[in-house]
Amino acid sequence: MMKNLVFGLVLVAMSLVVVWGLAEVYVRGTQTHVDNFDIEMWRYAQDMKRVSSIPGMGHEHVPNVSGTYMSVPVTINSVGWRDQDYSLEKPKDTVRIMMLGDSVTFGWGAPPEGVTSMVLESLLNQDGTSRRYEVLNTGIGNSNTAMQTAYFLNEGFRFQPDIVVLNYFINDAEPTPSRSQSFLVEHSYAMVFLAGRFDVLMRSYFGRGDWLSYYRGLYDEDQPGWLAAREAIRQLVKFCEQHDMKFLIVNYPELHQVSPYPFQHVTDLLASEASRYDTPFIDLLSTVQQENPRTLWVTPTDAHPNSKAGTLFAQGLQRALAEHFPEYFSR
Repeated sequence: MMKNLVFGLVLVAMSLVVVWGLAEVYVRGTQTHVDNFDIEMWRYAQDMKRVSSIPGMGHEHVPNVSGTYMSVPVTINSVGWRDQDYSLEKPKDTVRIMMLGDSVTFGWGAPPEGVTSMVLESLLNQDGTSRRYEVLNTGIGNSNTAMQTAYFLNEGFRFQPDIVVLNYFINDAEPTPSRSQSFLVEHSYAMVFLAGRFDVLMRSYFGRGDWLSYYRGLYDEDQPGWLAAREAIRQLVKFCEQHDMKFLIVNYPELHQVSPYPFQHVTDLLASEASRYDTPFIDLLSTVQQENPRTLWVTPTDAHPNSKAGTLFAQGLQRALAEHFPEYFSR
């Protein structure tokens, strides 16, 4: 009897291994070349991220790596940015702008020439004057405002920016993520694919909150992620004041729906935080509100900003910088 039981359990285990192996082969063969968001974001995390030693930062980019994700090339420089290398010491006659942010700032799914920071740098330097502008892109996917602030206060400030721009997106009030210790989550394409499909199923048929409810819930009064974001903003304001750096908060719209915009109350909350500290604030919604949202996405199923949106955002930022900090942008 016991022998039959053991044999049955072994047979079941072997069957599960075979089925999972077939699933792995299927997913790797059919989903790794079609810009599947879940798999591409997972690949990016596996290839380009590591646990950070900076307290409160969570994860950071691995320096000097490159790859292709969502069919676009991504190169990380020697200090962990999707950007060229910069000297710690700011060159003469240079205005240095440092962008803090998440995957929107990073430029997920957009080619290098379509990333907001790179478009902005090109726009600022197009007149060919003796003054040079550098726009440093420190954005990292799946980071929040508290993590971005931890990086800036420990490392980013060393690059001597004249202007610090906090690029804020609605999910920057999420709690700081931690890396999974699961072997399957770390190594299995099939697990990532099935987890994504399971999430869609739960949202569609079993009452798990949709994206509207999820984002709104992040801003309930007692939510720890929003409380941490507010504290991070306070720290950035204080540091920039003490070190004679200009500080600007920029709100990036969620691009699933731009008119009527369903998250105006979140924008108002962020504007209130800026007002609390007498900090300049701009909302980039107006730069895209007349556009068809789907023309702004990197793929038909991924609403990260594409090159068109990145250019519109950069143009809005150029105007805002000149308005709020004319001493750096007068010709």
